[in-house]
Amino acid sequence: MYSEKALKATNNSGLQPALDWLDAHANDAGIDDPVVYEEPTTEETTATTEHAQSIKCNECDKLFSSADLAQVHATKTGHQDFAESTEAIKPLTEEEKKQKLDEIQRRIAEKRQKREEAEKEEQRQNELLRRKAGQDMTEQKEKLKDQMLLREIEKQKREKEDDKRAKQKIKDQIEQDKRDRAVRVAKEKAERDGTSAPTTAAEEPGAPSMLVSGLPKVTSDSNQARLQIRPMLQSSKGGPAPPVTHIFAADQTLKDVIEFVKKEMPHVGSHFKLSMSFPRKDFEHHHESMTLKDLGLVPNAALILTT
Repeated sequence: MYSEKALKATNNSGLQPALDWLDAHANDAGIDDPVVYEEPTTEETTATTEHAQSIKCNECDKLFSSADLAQVHATKTGHQDFAESTEAIKPLTEEEKKQKLDEIQRRIAEKRQKREEAEKEEQRQNELLRRKAGQDMTEQKEKLKDQMLLREIEKQKREKEDDKRAKQKIKDQIEQDKRDRAVRVAKEKAERDGTSAPTTAAEEPGAPSMLVSGLPKVTSDSNQARLQIRPMLQSSKGGPAPPVTHIFAADQTLKDVIEFVKKEMPHVGSHFKLSMSFPRKDFEHHHESMTLKDLGLVPNAALILTT
């Protein structure tokens, strides 16, 4: 139907004009209407023989039924010499019509096929782009996942190292507590036995003290008193103040010990108290005039100094 309508509209000017007409009128409102053939009247036949029946290309002698088709021919071939002609376009025979219709249908089918192939190629390219975008996104996600995994591994490694340091610190503290406990037990035992407690490194900081290892040993029948004075104070460096050991005469008084402390340990001030931890005994003001022997501080004793 479309082929017949195109041939009728172009007065059977040829295959190419019919195809061009179909391209130009494919979206017309009446394109689907059936073809109507009308017999020309006597007046129209007479007028046709007196007026131009077609447009002729003088360069190739082709006839065209309308100026539009002639313009299409000029555009495609570059021909410029056209003139009106009283020569009517020869109608096609039934066989020629059939051949032209077949040719038009073949051309239309080829054009449709090319359009479908172009659409398929476009879809294929779009699918490739979509897959490429999906692949890039997947690679980006994998890369981000790897980075997060590396960060998590580094975090776990730091946490393990922190735990290791914390455990080692706890172990060191436990060992230090054991050593401190052993020293404390040894000192308490020495105080109970009335002997000199062993000297530790903690009792001997960098600053010199009067605790001298070279002091002579005092025996039980000696007329001397070896006193270790332990201040319950903090040193200037933040740790416990070191004890001070000195040998006094057995007939010296507690007042002499107090004056010794004021002279050798001025940082404790002038107001302090002396006492013994074992047996428990606090020395008061009335004890200052008593001798060290009378106070039971011969031959060895450990005194605690508090403020």
